[in-house]
Amino acid sequence: MTATVTLEKKLWDTGIVTEPKNVRGERKCSLTAVGRNGERETVNSWSVPGEGHGLPDARSEKAGQPLYVRGGAALQPNGIDHFQVMTFDGEPLVEVDA
Repeated sequence: MTATVTLEKKLWDTGIVTEPKNVRGERKCSLTAVGRNGERETVNSWSVPGEGHGLPDARSEKAGQPLYVRGGAALQPNGIDHFQVMTFDGEPLVEVDA
């Protein structure tokens, strides 16, 4: 799995769009922002169907389509060190630098 995370400065702190790619299902995932001070905030979460999402070798049109998940964090963009995508069971899937 890979992920692209896009940040947008907002008046209330940071808007975040996540595009998970090459996600094989079935699972529930969450994105956590990790601040430079070690603070952790859940940004968003999503479910992946059994057929997956954003797969380059998808067997169905739906599984090949991109997935965009929006969320936000009460951290300034320059205060975020990195992001972690994990399953709800605590399995780490990918880490993305801010």
